[in-house]
Amino acid sequence: MVIVSFADTRKPSSPLIHIPLYCGRDASDYGVRYLVELHLACLDSYFAHQNTYDLLVTTNDARPLEVLSAYKEKSKHRFELRLVSRDDLLSTFCTDESRLMDSSCMQTIFSKFYPILNRECDAIVHVDFDTMFVSKVELGPLLVSDVGLVDANQFNPDAGLWCPTRKHADFFRIGQPVEPVSSWVNTGVFSIQGGGFEICRNEIRHYLKHLERAIADGLHASTDESIMNALAVRERDAVRVIPDYRYNFLAYYLKHDPSWTWRGQIVHFHSLKPYAFYFDGVVKHRCDPIEAKRISPDFYLAVLMWCRHLHAACRQLAYDFPMVAAMPLEVVEKELARLEARRDVLMRGVA
Repeated sequence: MVIVSFADTRKPSSPLIHIPLYCGRDASDYGVRYLVELHLACLDSYFAHQNTYDLLVTTNDARPLEVLSAYKEKSKHRFELRLVSRDDLLSTFCTDESRLMDSSCMQTIFSKFYPILNRECDAIVHVDFDTMFVSKVELGPLLVSDVGLVDANQFNPDAGLWCPTRKHADFFRIGQPVEPVSSWVNTGVFSIQGGGFEICRNEIRHYLKHLERAIADGLHASTDESIMNALAVRERDAVRVIPDYRYNFLAYYLKHDPSWTWRGQIVHFHSLKPYAFYFDGVVKHRCDPIEAKRISPDFYLAVLMWCRHLHAACRQLAYDFPMVAAMPLEVVEKELARLEARRDVLMRGVA
């Protein structure tokens, strides 16, 4: 195992933020570079807002490690960067090679829960790498229970309250009848502390042990979200779904709260990534018609802010980055000025 880190000076009471980037076994060099761009912009946004929580970045692939190591050296930002080997994963998760060969398990379960099963800190906050910090975050509201989740889909008019199917309930040993607690929970941001470590350890081991059944029952498409949504309805005394969507604000819902630019916490791009946009005389996007309906001025503003962070992160790095070329900095700054001026006019009109 290769570790690139400063001396460990964590305070026991301070949560550790974990932002992993794990690649499937067939990930191409070009595809990995897009993933690294997302991670670099996330890191730059974290430090740009003077966040000071201890930060751990893990990866299972030497290609992201190389670029992230270069970023760490050039930026001088303080965070721990760690390459996690297959042996590390096998030992930590008490599983076998067949599970490591499953790309969904690698990119969600192994990536998100590695430091949790190792209990590397008294409290751990997982953050997906396709996110952007928009403020100096205060994690206290997320750390109110053993497992803290965010009701991120509450703006979806078709979501409703989630109840497990019969197969879901049987697999996760959920007693009937079930009273729902929230809409389907997105796991882009969640926290673990106290008894949550053992709850997650037991559930992850159950899932991996019975992976073939999870696949047959149609549960594996959601992997970690299937697990955490099941825990939300089964472990009510230990799991809390907080209503403050700002801690995992799905970018395509930003239009529902224009104050996100000054009251937001973490924006999550999720299924609609910034790299769908490119400049070709004018700014265009490669979204299909369904995705295109989710694009709003607020979403576009978030994309431009993300692009600015990406350019800042990549400024001194000697690598080719697709989005840096696709969205030149001068275009990003010009578009940001235009949108921000438009928002100022609209806000004055409201006032």
